[in-house]
Amino acid sequence: MKPNPFVVTPTPKGKAAGPRPNGPRPELLQQAFAKELLEFGPAVFLCDTRGEISWSNAAYRKIAETKAGGIQVGNVLPLKDIAEEIDLKRQPLFREDPIGPGAVLRSRHVPLFDERGQLAGFGGLLNLSNETVERTDEHPVVVERHMDFIRLSSDWMWETDSGFNLQMVTHRVNNVLGFSPHELIGRNLMSMVSSEPLRQALRRRLERLSPFRDQPFDADDSNGRRKLFLMSAAPIFDKTDGSLKGFRGAATDITELTRREESLRTAKEAAEVASRAKSHFLANMSHELRTPLNAIIGFTDVMRMGLLGPVENPEYRAYVGDIHGSAQRLLEVINDILDMSRIETGEVELHEAACNVEELFESARRIVHSRMEARAIKFSADLSPRLPRIHADKRKMKQILVNLLGNAVKFTAPGGRVRLSASVGADGGVVLSVEDNGIGIAPEHIERVMEPFAQVEADLDRRFEGIGMGLPLSRGLARLHGGDLALESQVGKGTRATVTLPPERSIEGGHLQAVK
Repeated sequence: MKPNPFVVTPTPKGKAAGPRPNGPRPELLQQAFAKELLEFGPAVFLCDTRGEISWSNAAYRKIAETKAGGIQVGNVLPLKDIAEEIDLKRQPLFREDPIGPGAVLRSRHVPLFDERGQLAGFGGLLNLSNETVERTDEHPVVVERHMDFIRLSSDWMWETDSGFNLQMVTHRVNNVLGFSPHELIGRNLMSMVSSEPLRQALRRRLERLSPFRDQPFDADDSNGRRKLFLMSAAPIFDKTDGSLKGFRGAATDITELTRREESLRTAKEAAEVASRAKSHFLANMSHELRTPLNAIIGFTDVMRMGLLGPVENPEYRAYVGDIHGSAQRLLEVINDILDMSRIETGEVELHEAACNVEELFESARRIVHSRMEARAIKFSADLSPRLPRIHADKRKMKQILVNLLGNAVKFTAPGGRVRLSASVGADGGVVLSVEDNGIGIAPEHIERVMEPFAQVEADLDRRFEGIGMGLPLSRGLARLHGGDLALESQVGKGTRATVTLPPERSIEGGHLQAVK
């Protein structure tokens, strides 16, 4: 970190000038800046050995802008004379300067020495005493409000002369760059920019003499670490002759935000690569698994039909049936996983055509009929009159209905009810519903069951078979059609699964309905 050139060391009379062992250390002054004790404390300023102000806080600037008896207070102090007197005496100096009738400016000036004991300047403390002080600003509340905004802002603010030399820097620069404001006073703003392209871009933008926002800017902090900022600034012109006086602006630290965005971008790219690898793996594995499974299913069909001769042992015939059923179930699971993977990576294509909803219902019912019959489930279908046809992928719509009907049958007790219905929504779209009076789902579990592979029951207490792909796969297929799938459920009373299709999927009079 750059050493602080100012160390406050008042020299007693009769003693040689030099740094006192118990004087304030640079790091303590640095902390004072960081904790805003100097910026927002009493009126304080720092001058160099020539009597030129190198730093001042808000309270000083407020007093300096004040008028008393027609005189601006900032012009009262003879800073060059004070500098010469302090250089001669090397001890604190107290002054009382009258300003008009009844107004007194009291000030105390203390010599400041560098680490080698050489006079580096002096610091001053001001107090203006007057009951009839006239403010140049007719609205002191507004000034106070602006100062609060500066104090509370996370940006660091600055002001330069026409040559880009810093004249004022707020305390917030200490938080982001590790420098005290007085360490930057007099430094050229362009010299702070780390990279040449950004330096030239900032210079060109300032030289256009017009306000701007969010110009990229980088700078090295006191530890040499590169920080990124967005710079906003405006030129300052003299009110009398219109000449350029300098620039005033603010800088927003975006270092951490940029790093987080870069991390997220890297993570996203890695996730996309992993997702593509997963899809490629699943596609290859599904082909490798389907081939032997199809052979198993085919051979068990031959054995069940007795095409090459009867299977005499009844236990063997039962085993053949079990093998056939297990292979069929495993093939369904593989197909569901592959379909879900393709939906997630956007690789599913829709083969759309005009579909009759009643035919879709009947086809899905036939597929699930044996399961309903085995559990004595009472089935009913309800189609709204004048229900339009839909423009959709017939196979995928049937897959949605079969999944929802299969879930309804699985989670409904023997002798329960399952109802399939279709109607026209308020927006003109088609609404398909599957309703049961089964075990239901707790409200806090509804979102979970819509995720792939999610299971509400504990692994060691599973009453129902399945890998949890039916609902997320159905929702994915519904969304491919521009619609969605929603669940309504109460524990012990049943579940209602609703598929909504957008109005542009409805066909009226042989034409797709116009989007409203």
